[in-house]
Amino acid sequence: MSGGLRYSHLVAPGIAAPHHQHFINYRLDFDIDGERNSVSELNIEPGGATHESPLLNVFEMTDRVLNHEGEAARDVNPHSGRKWRIWNPSLTTRLGYHPGYYLVPGENSAPLLLPGNLARRRARFIDHAFWVTRYHPDELYAAGPFPNQSRQPDGLPNYVADHEALTDSDLVVWYTMGLIHIPRPEEWPVMPMAHIGFKLLPAAFFDRNPALDLP
Repeated sequence: MSGGLRYSHLVAPGIAAPHHQHFINYRLDFDIDGERNSVSELNIEPGGATHESPLLNVFEMTDRVLNHEGEAARDVNPHSGRKWRIWNPSLTTRLGYHPGYYLVPGENSAPLLLPGNLARRRARFIDHAFWVTRYHPDELYAAGPFPNQSRQPDGLPNYVADHEALTDSDLVVWYTMGLIHIPRPEEWPVMPMAHIGFKLLPAAFFDRNPALDLP
């Protein structure tokens, strides 16, 4: 786009809007068929050149259980179609699955603020897109209760520091979305709208398509 500057873009004569990011965190307190749930990460990779894939078109999915808080701070990976599954290990459907939900990322971005930046030190939840903690009633805010006055990192990095077990537990999932905003002249003086989000999809939560009985 012509009219660009190194750290900003012109949106009107003599007015340059700086490049920046927006971050939004969702706290999702899951209770799938009860309070005792587990979480795993799904990645899809191409299969090797073996007798099982003579046409080199086999895709293999790995489903890795995240056993404790420390290993459940994860990032988006579009190259492997990464998503996460939250499920109830104590129940089994007639197809042999545990009922659960997928969290499927939408548009996202990693933080561009350098680690020493004051805002990033106060908002360490942006270090990862996906976090999981055991439920505690006082752990309500991704950046802690007083992010504007904090002197030390608070919130999610502190919540997961004790590496509590996550398997078959009362879980809270935290999902962070980042949007890189490169300003455009069409957004001045009133910015219209930017779309960002994620999906929660039932994953063997039902035994069949629940819409089949619609008239």
